[in-house]
Amino acid sequence: DLDVDTFQIYQPQLTVARKLLSQVCAIADSGNQSLDLGHFSKVDFIVIVPRSEVLVQQTLQRIRQSGVLVDLGLEDNGTAYQKAEKYVVRLDNEIQTKFEVFMRRVKQNPYTLFVLVHDNAHVDLTSAISSSLSHGEPNHGLADRVINCREVLEAFNLLVLQVSSFPYALQSQQSRISSSNEVHWIQSDTVDDAASEDKLYFGLNEYSKSLQWGVTSPLLRCDETFEKMVNTLLERYPRLHSMVIRCYLLIQQYSQALMALTTMASLRDHSTPETLSIMDDLITSPGKDKNGCGHMLVIRVPSVQLAMLAKERLQEVRDKLGLQYRFEILLGNPASELTVAKHFVTRLKAWRGNEQDDWIPRTYQDLEGLPCIVILTGKDPLGETFPRSLKYCDLRLIDSSYLTRTALEQEVGLACCYVSKEAIRGPIVALDLSEKEQEKANGSENDSDELLIDLDRPQSNSSAVTGTSGSLADNGVSSSSAADKSQKQAPSLNFQAVAHSSVDEGTYSSFTAGETLKQECDSVGNQLASSTTSKLTSLSSVSQTFQWPAQSAKDSKAPRVALPRIVILSKAAYCLLSSQKNGNLPSSSSLLPHADVSWLSSLRPLLHKDMSSEEQSLYYRQWTTARQHHADFSSQGEASGTRSFHPRRLLLTGPPQVGKTGSYLQFLRILFRMLIRLLEVDVYDEEEINANHTENSEIIQSSNDHWPDIEIFSKISFDLSVHDPKYRNISPVYTEQLSRVKQETSKETKSEEPKKRETVSMMLTKYAAYNTFHHCEQCHQYMDINPTAQVSDSTLHAFTFSSSMLGEEVQLHFIIPKSKENHFVFSKQGKHLESMRLPLVSDKNLNSVKSPIFTPSSGRHEHGLLNLYHAMEGISHLHLLVVKEYEMPLYRKYWPNHIMLVLPGMFNNAGVGAARFLIKELSYHNLELERNRLEELGVKRQCVWPFIVVMDDSCVLWNMHSPHEQSSQSLEPGGFSKNVSLKSVLQHIEATPKIVHYAILGVQKWNSKLNTRKGKAPFSRCHVRDFILLNIDLTQNVQYDLNRYFCEDVDFNLRTNSSGLLICRFNNFSVMKKHIQVGGQKDFVVKPKIMVSDSVAPIMPLQYVCAPDSEHTLLAAPSQFLLEKFLQHATYKLFPKAIHNFKNPVLAIDCYLNIGLEVAICYISSRPHSVNVNCEGVFFSGLLLYLCDSFVGADLLKRFRFLKGATLCVICQDRSSLRQTIVRLELEDEWQFRLRDEFQTANSSDDEPLYFLTGRHI
Repeated sequence: DLDVDTFQIYQPQLTVARKLLSQVCAIADSGNQSLDLGHFSKVDFIVIVPRSEVLVQQTLQRIRQSGVLVDLGLEDNGTAYQKAEKYVVRLDNEIQTKFEVFMRRVKQNPYTLFVLVHDNAHVDLTSAISSSLSHGEPNHGLADRVINCREVLEAFNLLVLQVSSFPYALQSQQSRISSSNEVHWIQSDTVDDAASEDKLYFGLNEYSKSLQWGVTSPLLRCDETFEKMVNTLLERYPRLHSMVIRCYLLIQQYSQALMALTTMASLRDHSTPETLSIMDDLITSPGKDKNGCGHMLVIRVPSVQLAMLAKERLQEVRDKLGLQYRFEILLGNPASELTVAKHFVTRLKAWRGNEQDDWIPRTYQDLEGLPCIVILTGKDPLGETFPRSLKYCDLRLIDSSYLTRTALEQEVGLACCYVSKEAIRGPIVALDLSEKEQEKANGSENDSDELLIDLDRPQSNSSAVTGTSGSLADNGVSSSSAADKSQKQAPSLNFQAVAHSSVDEGTYSSFTAGETLKQECDSVGNQLASSTTSKLTSLSSVSQTFQWPAQSAKDSKAPRVALPRIVILSKAAYCLLSSQKNGNLPSSSSLLPHADVSWLSSLRPLLHKDMSSEEQSLYYRQWTTARQHHADFSSQGEASGTRSFHPRRLLLTGPPQVGKTGSYLQFLRILFRMLIRLLEVDVYDEEEINANHTENSEIIQSSNDHWPDIEIFSKISFDLSVHDPKYRNISPVYTEQLSRVKQETSKETKSEEPKKRETVSMMLTKYAAYNTFHHCEQCHQYMDINPTAQVSDSTLHAFTFSSSMLGEEVQLHFIIPKSKENHFVFSKQGKHLESMRLPLVSDKNLNSVKSPIFTPSSGRHEHGLLNLYHAMEGISHLHLLVVKEYEMPLYRKYWPNHIMLVLPGMFNNAGVGAARFLIKELSYHNLELERNRLEELGVKRQCVWPFIVVMDDSCVLWNMHSPHEQSSQSLEPGGFSKNVSLKSVLQHIEATPKIVHYAILGVQKWNSKLNTRKGKAPFSRCHVRDFILLNIDLTQNVQYDLNRYFCEDVDFNLRTNSSGLLICRFNNFSVMKKHIQVGGQKDFVVKPKIMVSDSVAPIMPLQYVCAPDSEHTLLAAPSQFLLEKFLQHATYKLFPKAIHNFKNPVLAIDCYLNIGLEVAICYISSRPHSVNVNCEGVFFSGLLLYLCDSFVGADLLKRFRFLKGATLCVICQDRSSLRQTIVRLELEDEWQFRLRDEFQTANSSDDEPLYFLTGRHI
C-alpha cells in the first residue's frame, strides 16, 4: 500500500538533458578540435560522489532503476544490478586505486566517450597541494587530485560533468569551466509552466515567500523561546562554544518533551512549544495510520561527537519510556551505513510488499513511512534525498557560524522537495469556532476532501499569533487531545481543519538543560515562562493554516499528497531568510558565496533581485576570487593572468533535490543515441524499376566469375531500359519488350510534388566516406593542412586546352596543396602546370588505385562526402573536387587539403552536364599530354592508363555481394553481403582482363532486396551512373551534353552504347547513396527577371516558354533549364498521340530528353555504323529534334514512318538556325507548320533563349 517512488524522467529533466547534449555538440562544433563526436561509438561513465555511504547507495539505486547501464550497452540485464557498483566511486582513501582503473579504461578505449560525473562538486574544493602542506584532513583535496589531474585534462575521449546545487565557488575569476559550458536548470516561475506535471518544485525561494502567506503554522519557523535560552546561557558561559550549548539544550528539550508527552505531564512547562508539538506529532502519527506509518524528523547536528551523544541520550530516554517500537532513532553519519532495528526493517519490508528476505534499508528514501528521528551529522549535508514522510527539519543548531550562501542554502536544501500541485492551489482556512459550530462544521457531508495553500494569499491581518511563533492557540486543549478529537470527528478528511501539530509558545515555556547547567537553566526557564505566559490568547477570527494530512485508516490507500517540510531555524538564519519580500533571488544571496572564495572588492554592485542563475554566475566570475587553498587557485595563468578553461568540462547547476541525477543519467542515454545516430546514415533503399521492360538475355554467365569475359560479354545485348529508381518519373526508353507493356494511367504523375524517396538507416563502417563534420586521428592529416601552414600554401595553376565541342580554348584552374604536388608535372621552372601524372596499364601496386577520382560537387561544401580517407583505407590516391568558380572559396575553406578543379565562371549557372563534359574533356587532353611525355621515356602510348573515376558526392558505402556463401551477416536465403572499401572495389574493377576494351564500368545501386534475388548474372550490359570508371580514350568521340541539367547520364549511356562501345555493370558490388537534403542538382527558384513586387505567385512550368516577341513575363533562369522543365510537363500539348502509347513512341534523334512518364522515347543515333534499336514496323507518334547537327539529314528522317497526326518538336539555339534546320531537313514536305507554333524559352535576348517549332504530320 505504501506509495514508493519509481524512477521516472520528467519533462524538466528531459529538457535539461537536451541542454547538456546541445552544449556538448557546441563544444564539438567550436572548431578548437577539443572534442570529435564522430570518433566515438559508445558512451561509458563514472559518478564520483562525496564521502557519504547513503549518497553512494542512493546514486546506485538511481542507476539501477534507470536502466542506463543496459541502455548504454555497458552491462547485460542479468549483471547490471551487481555491476552497478563499479560506476559509483566515493571520494575516500580508496579512490586513487579505483580512479586509476577507470583512467586505464579511458586510455584503452579511444572510441568510447567517457563521462566523468562529479556530483555535489562544491563539497571539497581544497587544492591537493594546500591539503598536503597543511596536513589537514586526509580526505581533503581528493577531488582536486582526481578531477584536475593531467590525465583527465588531456584525455580527448573524456568529458567532465560537474554537478552542483550550490556552484558559486566554482564560478570565481579562476573557474576552470567556461561560462558558456554551464547548463542551468530551467526556470518555472509560475504554476502554469508546470501545468503538465503532477508536482511542483518547492525550494528555497518558495520557503522564503511562504512567510508572506499569513498562515499561523508557517513552513519556516524560529523557536524564539529556544533562542532566548541559548542567549542566556551564552552570557553566563562565554567560554563554551555556542554549538555545544545549542546541542545540549536541544537534547534536553527533546528528552523533556518525550517524558512530558508520555509519563510526566508536569514536564510540559520545561519544553518549548515547538519541540513539544514536533514530538507529539511524531509519537501520535503512527497510531492514526492503518499500517502504523508515521513522520520523519531530521535533526541537524554537524559535529559527529555531539550527534552520537544526541543519539545515545534520546535512545536511552525513548527506551526507558517503552517507545522503542513506536519510532526509530538513527544516526545519519556520512561515513557509515544506515543501521535500523530489525523489527523496523521487518515493518518496512511488509509495507513495501515485494522485497527479498535479505533486504535492508540503505538510503533515507528506503525509510518512507517509518516514524523516526534522523540525527544528520557531518560538516555539510551531501545531497541525500529524504522520503516524502519527512515532515520536520530541525536546523536550530545552524547558527551565525554558517552564514555563507553555500552553507546556509545547503542546510535549508534538506527540506526542498516536489510537492503536489493541488497542495498549492487555494487557501486553507482554519476557523476557531464554538464547540457547537465546530461539531456542525466537522459533521458536514459536503466538507472538502482537501484543504489547500494559496501561494499568492496576502498576509492575514487578523491572525492573533505572530508568524515567528510557529504555533496556534487551541483554547487550552493540548495538541494531542485536539488531534484525537479531530480524528474521531472527521475521519474522512485528508487535512484537518484545526491545527493540531503545534501549541502556543506562551503555554509551555520553561526547560531544563544538561545536568551541569540544571540550576542555571531552571532559573532562566522560570524567568522566561513568567514573561511569556501573558501571550496566550484565543483565536476569534479567520486564519490561514498549513497542515499535513491526517493519516486516516479509512483512506490509507488513497495517493498521498506530497507537502512541503516544516523547517525550524536558528534566529540568525530565520532573520536572513525572512527578509526576502519579492524577486527570484533568495536573501541568502547577499552573503559571501563560499568560504573558499573572497570578494574582489567591497565596492561592487549588488546582486539584482531578479537575476537569473546565468547572470549570477557571470556576477560571481567578475567579483569573486579563489582563496589560496582553493583548487581553482592554480588555474590562473601566472604571467598573463588569463583563465585556463578545460574545454571538455561542463557544469550542471540546479536547486537542491530538483532532479539533477535523473537529468544527467538521461543525458548519458541521449548522448549515446546521438553518437549512434552520427554513426548512422540514411541511404536510399529503392528496388529497381522497369523490370518488365527488359528481355531476358540468352547468354549464360557463370555466377562464379569475378570479372567478365569480354568474348561472352560483348555478345550480350545492351539493356536500354533505365532501372534506377531515381528515374521512376522519366520517359521510358523504347524497346521491343516495352511495346508489349500496357501502361495504366498513374495518379502519382499528376502530382506536382515529387514523391518522397524511400530511405533506410544504416550504420557507418570503417570504410565509409565522410563529410566535413567527421574528424579523427587517422584522417586528421588528410583533412587539414598542417597547423603551421596557411591556406596560401595551396597554389593556383591555370590549365588551358582547346575543345572541339566548344570550338574555343577552355581555361580551368587547379588549386593544388603543396602536399599533393607530387601528382602533377610542372615545368622545369616549377611554375607552369604541364600535366597530371597517370600510371601505366601494367602497374601493379596493392597500395594504390590507378584511376584519378573526380567528384563534381555544388552546394555541399559541408555535407558532401568528400573525405575518402577511410573508404580508401588510408592509401595514397588522387582525388579532385570539381567546383564552380563562385563556390570555390567555401570548398577551399572546408577542404584545404584537397585538390580542386575550378570550372570557368561562364559555367556558374550550368548544370551537372557541364561539369561532366569538362571533366571528360580535360582528362582526354591530359591523357594525350601524358602519352607524349611518357613516349619520350620509351613508354608506348597505349600503355598509359586511360580510366578516370567519376563519382557523386553522396556515395557513402560500398558492398560486395556473394550469391553462394552463407554468412551470419545475412539471414537472407539468396546470398550474403559485406561492407568493403572503395579501394577494394576500384582495385577489383581495375584488374578486369582486357579492361581497355570497355568504355564504362560501374556497380549497381544498393537496395535491401539485392541479396534475395536469385539467379542474377554477375555482370550486366546496362545503364550505370553515380559511380563509374570511364575510359576517356575509347569514348573520345562520345560527349556529355554540356547544356544539360537532367538525365545527362542516361543520354551519355545511350550515346556510348549506340557507338558500339561496351558498358559493364558489376552486380557483385553495390554503392549506397546517402540522402543529403542540401545542395546537389537542385531546381532553380524561377523568378521574373524584373521583380515588380516582393510577393510573386509561383510560376508554373508551362509558363517557362512563350511566343517570340510577345510581352510575356521574362524569367531569370538559364534557357536550357527552362526548356527541360517545360518538356517534362508539356507532354499533353507537345505529343498528344504518344500519351500511354508505348507501341508508338516519340522518335528522338541523337538525344534523350525527359518528356514525361506517359511517353516512351525511341533513341536513334544518326552516326554511321551506330547500333540502334530495331524500329522495323514501328509507327512513331512524334519526332523530337534537339540541337541536331549535320549528321541528321533529310534522308535519315525519311526512313521512319509516323502516325497521321503525329507531332514534331524542333529545338534550336536561335530563330535563324531553326528556320535553316526546317529547310535543310525538308520537314515541310511531310509536316505542317503554323506561324503560331513557334516558341522560345521565356528569357530575355541577353540570356540567349532557345527556340522551338511544333508541327503536325500530314
